[in-house]
Amino acid sequence: MSEALAIKYRPKTFDDVTEQGAIKTILEQQLKSNDIKHGYLFCGPSGCGKTTAARIFANEINKGKGSPIELDAASNNSVDDIREMTEEAQRRSLDSDYKIFILDEAHMITPQGFNAFLKTLEEPPAMTIFIMCTTDPERIPKTILSRVQRYNFQKISTQGIVNRLTYILEQEGYTCE
Repeated sequence: MSEALAIKYRPKTFDDVTEQGAIKTILEQQLKSNDIKHGYLFCGPSGCGKTTAARIFANEINKGKGSPIELDAASNNSVDDIREMTEEAQRRSLDSDYKIFILDEAHMITPQGFNAFLKTLEEPPAMTIFIMCTTDPERIPKTILSRVQRYNFQKISTQGIVNRLTYILEQEGYTCE
């Protein structure tokens, strides 16, 4: 069975990410200066690279060791789910320097879940990082927004999409004119 092209060509480095130049530059600078924050919010429309950028950033932070813990907040959004995550955040990673949580669709966390998460963001465990990704930042409470660095991803331009698809076709042995 062959690998799906979406998986095969998902960006693995910031150089592979289409557009989002300013965000990539800022995150790369944080990596170079080792000025990593404990909380991030990646906002933007569907398909612009928020979750992919979060995975790349997590991988770069940990220098390729370990894997981030990914949670789909659309289905793991209750106060109990968030309490379980914050309890897990208290334990150090065994296979990497940082324990990194990526919360996709973070806007789906319930108000009670956000309240349970707030204390952990106010007093984050050492060596733990939270990266929330959302298409709807207006649904993130202000108390949470004030404790994270927010990055607004932009919709990828038509030319950016064409360039990436051309690259993929060429890699697959097709000629593009």
